[in-house]
Amino acid sequence: MISKPILTSGIRPTGDVHIGNYIGAMRDIINLQETTDAHFFIVDIHSLTTHSDETSLAKRTIDAAKLYVAAGLDPHKATFYTQSVIAAEITELATYLGMVMPLGELLRCPTFKEKAKKHPDHVHYGLAGYPVLMAADILIHKGELVPVGEDQLVHLEMARAIVRRFSAHYGPLFPEPKPVENQSARVPSLTGEGKMSKSDGKGTTISLKDPKEVIEQKVKRAYSDPLRTHKVKPGHPTRTGCNVFHLHEYFSEPEEQQSIQTGCQTAEIGCVACKQMLATSIERTVVPIRQTYEQLTDADIHDLLLMGKEKAKVSAQQTIQEVREAIGFYMY
Repeated sequence: MISKPILTSGIRPTGDVHIGNYIGAMRDIINLQETTDAHFFIVDIHSLTTHSDETSLAKRTIDAAKLYVAAGLDPHKATFYTQSVIAAEITELATYLGMVMPLGELLRCPTFKEKAKKHPDHVHYGLAGYPVLMAADILIHKGELVPVGEDQLVHLEMARAIVRRFSAHYGPLFPEPKPVENQSARVPSLTGEGKMSKSDGKGTTISLKDPKEVIEQKVKRAYSDPLRTHKVKPGHPTRTGCNVFHLHEYFSEPEEQQSIQTGCQTAEIGCVACKQMLATSIERTVVPIRQTYEQLTDADIHDLLLMGKEKAKVSAQQTIQEVREAIGFYMY
């Protein structure tokens, strides 16, 4: 029997999971559970690096887990757990990995500099050491594949460097994790400024939990063709970077896109109609996820995470045992 490659992927329990998360990450991750030995985990420890509202961390963890299950993640096919349930093993491994990671490289990391500039009151060891903890998340299961966006590629490369340094000291215990290809979808914000992000205001994203009327209201305010001031004027859906048409490319069927593009360019349809069709397409994507989410209970998710905890614990403890032996600790 051919073994599947080991995949690891963290899910951050901050903010509402939105349609950009689904198209940019969730949809592909869920497909990967069929072809890999997938380990998906809620990164509740990592979420502390930005000191969001810790009082609701447990609630947000359950909510994020519920949405991923609703979107198609199958805990019976993948190992699905919260990062903190194997905190002992992850943090122990992070300690050992930190011993081979130069401090200067951590402080020069672009994402550290960006976060430190954005949150000057929260520049702490945990923020600087984020890439080391991320490496431990991957390597605790000897992960070979990691689905990452552009903003996380630098952290993955640092994880690869950590593996090389650890191997030079203690032998080839870990594989060098590789990024999963085709993870480049960047769903734009409704404002047209950058990609859709949980850290932006609620008016720039559409949550997977939003009801139909909220989706319609948000799409009405979406940025459209800046050169089309009147309905009788032909539009430029592709040439001017019309944000609404860009969103159609992610949520509408190819034949719908072609019809909308032609109708816009010939002034047969206006921006209002175009937005109405976009809202319908987004609702078509969201409704099965939202319905399943509403049917799942906290108790359902608790049981699924508990099942994943047991599997994750076995893998993590085995890895730590091998790491201790490789380092040469006195075993008794």
